[in-house]
Amino acid sequence: MSIYIIAGGVSLIILIFFFFLFALYSLLEKEKRALGRSSIVFFLLIIIGLIFYLAEYTLKNWLFGITFVLLFLYLAILLFSPLKRKSTEIVGDQKKVDERDVIFTRFEYEEGTETYEEYYSRRPEYKKIDDEIRKIPDILSLPHLKKNPILNSLASAEFDFLEHQITQVSGKENKEKSQLSPSENTRIIKEIIKYLGSDLCGISSLDQTYVYSHVGRGPEHYGEEINLEHKYAIAFALEMDLGMVAAAPKEPVIVETGKKYVEAARISIIVADFIRRLGYPARAHIAGSNYQAMLPPLAWLAGLGELGRLGILITSKYGPRARLGLVTTDLPLVVDRSRKLGIQNFCQKCQKCARNCPAQAIPYEEKTEENGVMKWVLNREECYKFWRKAGTDCAVCIYVCPYSKSDNAFHGLIRKMTENSSAAQSFSIWADDLFYGRIPLRRKSPLR
Repeated sequence: MSIYIIAGGVSLIILIFFFFLFALYSLLEKEKRALGRSSIVFFLLIIIGLIFYLAEYTLKNWLFGITFVLLFLYLAILLFSPLKRKSTEIVGDQKKVDERDVIFTRFEYEEGTETYEEYYSRRPEYKKIDDEIRKIPDILSLPHLKKNPILNSLASAEFDFLEHQITQVSGKENKEKSQLSPSENTRIIKEIIKYLGSDLCGISSLDQTYVYSHVGRGPEHYGEEINLEHKYAIAFALEMDLGMVAAAPKEPVIVETGKKYVEAARISIIVADFIRRLGYPARAHIAGSNYQAMLPPLAWLAGLGELGRLGILITSKYGPRARLGLVTTDLPLVVDRSRKLGIQNFCQKCQKCARNCPAQAIPYEEKTEENGVMKWVLNREECYKFWRKAGTDCAVCIYVCPYSKSDNAFHGLIRKMTENSSAAQSFSIWADDLFYGRIPLRRKSPLR
C-alpha cells in the first residue's frame, strides 16, 4: 500500500471522526439543523472513502493523495495565518457616565413627577423618543402578563426579590483588620466566589472612569453624587442556560435573566459582607436598582472577556451567554489583566447579531468613537423599544452569537482555533451559517 493511500486514508478518518463528534455534540445540544447537516457530511465522507478504496489502484493513489494534500493545505493555512489580536481601543478622554442617563433609569421617571420634570428639563433631547416608547406596555406589565401568566409571574417575582435586597449591599466593616497578604486574599475570594456558584471571576483596579457620576436609582437619593473610592473591583460571571436562551425573545429568556441576577446578588451580598467581617469596606452591586459602577468594562479589565459588536461582554467560555456580578472593596488584592481573545477581530468579520436583531439596533458598520472608546454603538432606544414590545429582554443577539455555543471539548477546540488564526475565524463564521443557519432555529425551553 502506497504512502499516498495511507496518508489520504488517515486524513479521511480524521475528517470522518471530526464530523461524527460534531453530529454527536449537536444531538446532545438538541441542535436539529446542525445535527442534520453534520450527519449528511459524515455519511458523505464515509461513502467517498468507500469509493476511493474501491477505485483502480492508480486512481486510488491520486484520490487519496489529493485528500491528504487538501487537508494538509487547510491545516497549514490555519497554522500560518496568525491572528494579530485587537484590543478595545481607548482613543480619548473618558468622562464618567451619569446613571440618570442610562436607558433603564430613564423609564423609571413617571410623567407628572418632580423627577420626570427635573430630568427632561436638563436632557430635553431624550424626551420625545422616551415618551413615544412609554406608550408601549412596560416589560412584565399586565398586557404581557396575560400572554404567559406563569413565566411572567415567575420573572416578576425574581425581580421583586432583587429590589428587596438593595438594603443589604453595604454596611460597616469590623474594626479589626485581617492581616493576610494580597495574594492570599485573592485566592480566598476567588475560591469563595466559585464555591458560591460563579463560573468566572477576575479582579481589576476600580477605574473611576467606570463609576457612575450620579445616582439614577437605588437606595441612595436620586441625583446624589456617587463617591465610590474603593481600590478594587471583583467581577464575576454566571453562565445562562442555553436551553432557556434558545427560546429568545420569548418569556423563558427573562426568567433565566432574573434567575442569574438573583444568584449574582446572593453571591455579591455574601462576599461583600464576608469582606467587611475581615475589616475592610465592601459594597455589592446588584441588578435592579443598585449599580454604582459599570460592569462590562470592569469585567473586561478583570480579564473575563471582551466587549463585542452586540454591545455587551463576550466571555471567554460562554460568549455573551452570561450575567455579571460585582463587588467593590479596599481589601488588598492582586489584579488580573485584560485579555486579547481575538473576539474584537471575530466581531469585525461576523455580523450575525446585527443580521438577527429584531430591532435592527446593532450596527453593521465599523466601530465609532463614543466617550473616548472605539466600539460598536447600539441604538439603545430601538433596542429597548423592542424589549417593551416583546415583554422580555429579548436576547436574540446572545443566542445567535457563535461564541454562545455550549462549553464543551468540541466547541472549546473551535474557540481555541479562532483565538489564534485569522483563517479559522473566517472559516468558522462561514461554517456557523452553514450548519446552524444564518438565522438559527429557536428551540423549546425547559419551561413553557
